[in-house]
Amino acid sequence: MESMATPIDIAHRWRQENGYVGRGGVVVLFDGEVQNWVNKLRNPEHWQPGCIAVDEQGHTWTAIAGSERNGALMWLASHEL
Repeated sequence: MESMATPIDIAHRWRQENGYVGRGGVVVLFDGEVQNWVNKLRNPEHWQPGCIAVDEQGHTWTAIAGSERNGALMWLASHEL
């Protein structure tokens, strides 16, 4: 487990290792582990609450409310808009 690495660090490293630098989109993490990459932040109901999405600029969003079974209700920006 990468306990000292931030979600931004983990997402950046994943992009480098998997050829996703310059492709935009967001890397989605849960409990510090990359779950997937998607080309656009959408469909919070596809992710459980607590997932964190990170874009290439280091902006982050957290999936909130909802449930593990039914997915999150929305993505909440963790940075200033």
